Amino acid sequence: MLVNLKTILKYAAEQERAIGAFNVYNLESILAVAQASQELNQPVILSFGEGYLSHAPIEVIATIVRKICAPSDIPVVLHLDHAKEFSTVMRAIRCGFTSVMYDGSYLPLEQNIANTKKIVEIAHAVGVSVEGELGYMNNEDGSCEPGFEMEKGYTSVSAAVQYANGTGIDALAVAIGNAHGIYKGIPELDFDRLGEISAAISVPVVLHGCSGIPDAAIKKAVSLGVRKINVNTEISTGAVRAAREFLVDHTEKNTRFETMLKASRQTMFETVKNYINMLGEK
Repeated sequence: MLVNLKTILKYAAEQERAIGAFNVYNLESILAVAQASQELNQPVILSFGEGYLSHAPIEVIATIVRKICAPSDIPVVLHLDHAKEFSTVMRAIRCGFTSVMYDGSYLPLEQNIANTKKIVEIAHAVGVSVEGELGYMNNEDGSCEPGFEMEKGYTSVSAAVQYANGTGIDALAVAIGNAHGIYKGIPELDFDRLGEISAAISVPVVLHGCSGIPDAAIKKAVSLGVRKINVNTEISTGAVRAAREFLVDHTEKNTRFETMLKASRQTMFETVKNYINMLGEK
């Protein structure tokens, strides 16, 4: 069944765990996440990013998710990820997304608050949750702007309080050393800052860029109040790796595209399943 983000994060807080938000962009990725959720009988968040609009119409993704996930008794969130455009947020709400993320982290704090508050008012009126972001991370594709310094983009406690109180958001994504894409070394998260932010605000904390962060670090972040973790790169690159391995082993001329997709889907399923299990471990 489809629920909003606020509902599923309340469950996460009660269980003292985090819920995985897994990016989907086509039928195979949706099936992989849904299968893992149903096999483990655990809720999940299916995230479709604004950046994927060139790959699939958002309305089609919403229809597929509803068809596959709505009949189940397991709570599922259909979440819009990293939307900067107001029009994208409105499209998502109209076609049945139960949660939206407005990413105004690149804007001055006052403008970010004003924009987010406007979206919160519209979304909450129809039962849709809103995630906001504060603090600057690198680009969603893992690239960085010239002169990028991660520490300068860390979320401050005072700004987090001002933003959360001024917008009415349901969840706050923070920057504490996490990054999109593939890490060049071992990620070093600022757990002291995370603990201070979590204690200072009344909404759940979200951690983006969790692909590649060691399990122990993710579990510590969960113990400090993180209730939603985003995983994308590890799932996507794993699917590509599976496709490459499949093609090495299947060189015959009548190799089928749909058979290769099954191999990629199986790898995505296993990755999602591992994350769901790990996030429930104490």
